[in-house]
Amino acid sequence: MATNIFYLSVGAVLGAILRFLVTHFSSEFSHHRGFPYGTLVVNITGSLIVGFVLTWKTGPANDHFRLFAATGFCGAFTTFSAFAYESMGYLRDGRFGTLALNVVLNNVLCMIAVVLGMYLHSAASRDAIKLVSRIARAVQELV
Repeated sequence: MATNIFYLSVGAVLGAILRFLVTHFSSEFSHHRGFPYGTLVVNITGSLIVGFVLTWKTGPANDHFRLFAATGFCGAFTTFSAFAYESMGYLRDGRFGTLALNVVLNNVLCMIAVVLGMYLHSAASRDAIKLVSRIARAVQELV
C-alpha cells in the first residue's frame, strides 16, 4: 500500500507542476483573455497518455507505472473542474459559441486522443514483438 501511494504521489506532484506551467504560459501567451487553451492542451495530452498507459497488461511493474502515470500524473495534470468552470463562465456571459466550441473540442479531441494513445500502444507493442523476434532469430543463428 505504501509503495502504491508513493508512485501515485510522485506522479500527482509532477502532473500538478506541469499543469501549472502549461496553463500559466498559455494564459500569458493569450494575455489572460479568450479561449482556455491551457485547459484544452492538458486535457488532450492527459487523454493521450491515459489511452496509452491503461492499455498495458496488468502486472506488478505495470501496475506501479499505471498508478504513477494514469492515476497520479494524469489525475493531477488534467482538469475537468476547470473545463466545467470555464464553460459555465461562457454560459453566464452569454458567449454561447465559445461555450459550444469549448465543450465540443474538449470532448471530441480528448476521445480522439484516447483512441490515438491506444493505437500508439498497439503499434509500439507490435514493433517491440518484431524486435524481440529478430533478436531471438539472430541469437539462434549465432548458437
